[in-house]
Amino acid sequence: MTRRAVLAAIACLAIAACNAPDASSDQVSITFEGNKELVLEAGFSPNAQDIGIVAWADVDVGTAATIEMTGPFHMHCDGTFQAVPAGFQNPGNRPVLDVGDGHIGASFHAPAGQYTAVVSIPSKKVRVKKSFRAGVSYSDPITGAWDLPVNCVPVADTQQQLTDLTTQHVHAVDVWIGRMEASALKAQLSPLASKAYQAVLAGDRPTAIQALTTIRDTVQPLISQNPGYDIFRDSKVSIALLTQPIPAT
Repeated sequence: MTRRAVLAAIACLAIAACNAPDASSDQVSITFEGNKELVLEAGFSPNAQDIGIVAWADVDVGTAATIEMTGPFHMHCDGTFQAVPAGFQNPGNRPVLDVGDGHIGASFHAPAGQYTAVVSIPSKKVRVKKSFRAGVSYSDPITGAWDLPVNCVPVADTQQQLTDLTTQHVHAVDVWIGRMEASALKAQLSPLASKAYQAVLAGDRPTAIQALTTIRDTVQPLISQNPGYDIFRDSKVSIALLTQPIPAT
């Protein structure tokens, strides 16, 4: 799915206009500091076959917040509330949580199953959560990885998950770079991608992190282009997984 299609899908979820009636897309809210409100809408879109998580609140633009989704796929997102973008509506046009892909929450594919989404605003000491059931989605057909918004990362709950996710996303970086047209940039990045992948297979996390950090920083100015966006996203995810504490089991 293209980034534009992702944004359209989540906008549909947020305004409850594009999905078939589904209890999983109902809103939940909580009040704080008197009559201020934090609203969460989370659910599965059968039309787009993806999960959408949207939040808006009575807070200043720039207020930091997080999304934590648990279930068959565990995900963490860091974001900030931003002014309502054109074409989006919510009661009072409150600032909307942006996690890096367009100021309207998170929209992504994930395995089917039962999920719980939690949105937290640490500075306000307030959180709201919603459970929902997701239907069948599909991972990226080229890499096999689950594509996430740029400020979201998967979280491994077991050692095996950590190994599998890390290997998958580091390999994805190698795949995206391999699909670039011949250029000086590709010649620079290809050895680094190969080095990172071989280091992961050998269990050499520091070497992999060093190579991936160079890749991430090099392509960051190119994230408005493809495959610059994909390389940046998967290198960022890979670094997060490589620096995640190893689960106990």
